[in-house]
Formats: sequence, structure tokens, C-alpha cells
Amino acid sequence: MSLTGFYADADIPFMMGDFGVSVVCGAVTTLGIVDNVGKDSLVSQSVSGVSGTEITVTVQTSAWTKVPNRTLLTVDGVNMRLRDQNQEGDGALTKLLCELMP
Repeated sequence: MSLTGFYADADIPFMMGDFGVSVVCGAVTTLGIVDNVGKDSLVSQSVSGVSGTEITVTVQTSAWTKVPNRTLLTVDGVNMRLRDQNQEGDGALTKLLCELMP
């Protein structure tokens, strides 16, 4: 028996439809959930070097075309640049780490 998709993959658009925002990257438009995660820091020898708010956007993996990091995208009307992307859990969702563009 082989799986052709993720468990409950068909339910994800309904979840995103409740509180998701528009995520546009090139010709692809999908829904995503934005989360501004507290402060992250890079610590070297007990001295904090970088501190800021992490912007993550969770999208349905099957609705997202994997693109190179540093690609420009628009999230809920705000211009951002993709820093990194990783599939979460069983892979049905992909978390995009973004940065604001001036």
C-alpha cells in the first residue's frame, strides 16, 4: 500500500479558509497562517549578537511550489523575502521563514 498524499491533506484548505491570509509568490497564490514569533537571538560567548521578531507563514505543502530562498513574496499585502522553508511534522504543512522588505 502506498500513500499518495498527506493524512487529512484535503482538510487543510478549510482550516486555512477560516483565518488564513493571501500568500502570493510569482504565479502561485495560496492561503497561509502568519505568526510573529517573539524574539530570537544569536548568542556567541554569552553575548547576544542579533535580536528580532521572526515572521513565519505556514502554508499547505501541496499548494506551495518550492522556490529558492531570497525569493520575493507578498503576505497579506505586505512585501517579504523568503529566508528559509521547512516541512513540518508529517510534511503536510510547510513553514516559511520570512523577512520584511523595505
